[in-house]
Amino acid sequence: MKLNSTFASARAVTLSAVLCALATGCAHWPATPRLERAGAPGYRLAEVTRPGQSDDMLVVLAISGGGTRAAALGYGVLEELRRTEVMVNGVKRRLLDEVDVISAVSGGTLPATYYGLRGEKTFEEFEAKVLSRNLEMELAKRIVLDPVNWFRLPSGTFGKSDIFAELYDETVFEHATFADLKRANGPFVIVNGTDVTSGARFSYTQDYFDAICGDLSKVTLGRAIATSTSLPPLLTPITLENRGGTCGRKAPAWQAPAEAAIGESETPGRALLRARALQAYADPARPYLHLFDGGLSENLGLTEVLRALELLKVDPDETVLPALRRARRVAVISVNALRFPEVDWDRSAAPPDTGTLRDQMWSIPVDRISLDSVEQVREKLAAWQADAPAGGPGRSGYLAQVTFDSLKDPAERLYFKRVKTSLALPKDQVDRLREVAGRLLREAPAYRRLLVDLNSGR
Repeated sequence: MKLNSTFASARAVTLSAVLCALATGCAHWPATPRLERAGAPGYRLAEVTRPGQSDDMLVVLAISGGGTRAAALGYGVLEELRRTEVMVNGVKRRLLDEVDVISAVSGGTLPATYYGLRGEKTFEEFEAKVLSRNLEMELAKRIVLDPVNWFRLPSGTFGKSDIFAELYDETVFEHATFADLKRANGPFVIVNGTDVTSGARFSYTQDYFDAICGDLSKVTLGRAIATSTSLPPLLTPITLENRGGTCGRKAPAWQAPAEAAIGESETPGRALLRARALQAYADPARPYLHLFDGGLSENLGLTEVLRALELLKVDPDETVLPALRRARRVAVISVNALRFPEVDWDRSAAPPDTGTLRDQMWSIPVDRISLDSVEQVREKLAAWQADAPAGGPGRSGYLAQVTFDSLKDPAERLYFKRVKTSLALPKDQVDRLREVAGRLLREAPAYRRLLVDLNSGR
């Protein structure tokens, strides 16, 4: 009797899986919510405010990709900022409460988004919710053990990253949406992805979603995180419906003069390139948008910082980036979980094998673009500081780096170089990553200068 019952249950599960696969919605990624009018209130930097913050200081935290290694390193920096008190407008405040923007990629999006949503509760929950879990194994179990997914995955319109989005939604973010993220009144979190077709950055903010006439407020955070962590070939792109050109979006006023003056410059600049990329989504021949890992277009989350500093020069509209326009102090903290593992290729007369070269084809451009982004931010901040209006208050720019390359002890540096890129790490590695993150931030020269300037009232 018990055996018959077991077979009956198995048949019921299989039948439900087949019926689910035949249903149109089950083997298809979720629809992208439609936006009726571009420019409507939504998850935009100008609409996200944190009570009590300084009006003349902008703090941007950028957290790189790198799986749980990046998540733990980014979380350790959040912990250090939480421990650090500074004087702001004569009032003692935690530096964490002064963070305005967190731009993150891949594994770095997990602590960034969780803190943006949960705030102080992050420091009670994040370790159990993310860092101590084997997310890769949990994904594998859903693929192998859930009969529904046996039928959904071969459909062509539902991939492994869609399962990951469900996993994040159900077990990490509890189906929270970007509307919930906005209501949380935390820092403005930018989750970054990459357009498969153009290679351009595509971020989960309403400004980007205006271009595809999508309502970001109804999109779940798990789907955004799954986009930024969908590193091929192991994971699949996340697809959005593109209705660009149907919601009245207009190109920014500065774009036409910038296009007309393009002959005076050797390159269009990031601001214009981004404007062109967004305008391209109005092409009716592109009804879908396929996105994968944000690290493939720039792995540190610094692209939006560079774009904002360029936009100041080309867009005279005072309502655009108001916080940056009134700031006299801008601090960028770059959390870089990049590692260069030890290799012995140059000890041999024979070149590396094909598999190794294939891996290097991915990592070389990603790593080099990321390293170059740091230097470009440094240059842009120096130019912004030098461009302070005559007779007005001075400006101060700070670029603090949290990177394993700053470790002085060769043995310790080697240890962290050997921490793999994975969404599952042992507790001792996670704990060491959290500790070293705080220490590297405390020792960063620009960060120390920022603390001295804040506490001295400069």
